[in-house]
Amino acid sequence: MQKHSIFGLLILCLMIVGCERDYIWDPNNIDEGAAERPFNTLESGTKWRLLRDTGNRTPSPEEGYWVHYKGWRLDDDGTEVMFDQSYGLGVGSYFGAGQTVAGFYEGMQNCPEGGMIELEIPSEQGYGDAESELIPANSTLHFRIELIRIE
Repeated sequence: MQKHSIFGLLILCLMIVGCERDYIWDPNNIDEGAAERPFNTLESGTKWRLLRDTGNRTPSPEEGYWVHYKGWRLDDDGTEVMFDQSYGLGVGSYFGAGQTVAGFYEGMQNCPEGGMIELEIPSEQGYGDAESELIPANSTLHFRIELIRIE
């Protein structure tokens, strides 16, 4: 009996500690009015806008970062088709400097730590004429990205 009580107490402690966190990452937790902000356009054609501005520092080109994200493209009829996301995994994804498509990498340099950015990446800055099961050739990519931590 005592063995089961100790085991139960251990499980309860792990649940409490494991569930504690400072912030719950959520792709819908944006600044008021952020969805109406205009996009900024980089020289490459990648468009970005901040959806959550924390005022913290942004990553330099040499730094990697941990993010939560969702990526989608628009179907011929304008329907969003999600092709990738990290939210369902419950853990963020790490990207080292230059380890993503050019538009993602370039756009993230405008996102403050703890903030959120939305990117619209033209095919030339994405996968170009390469084709995959979920992303047709010459697709414009869309991302909503939360920058968890810069490393």
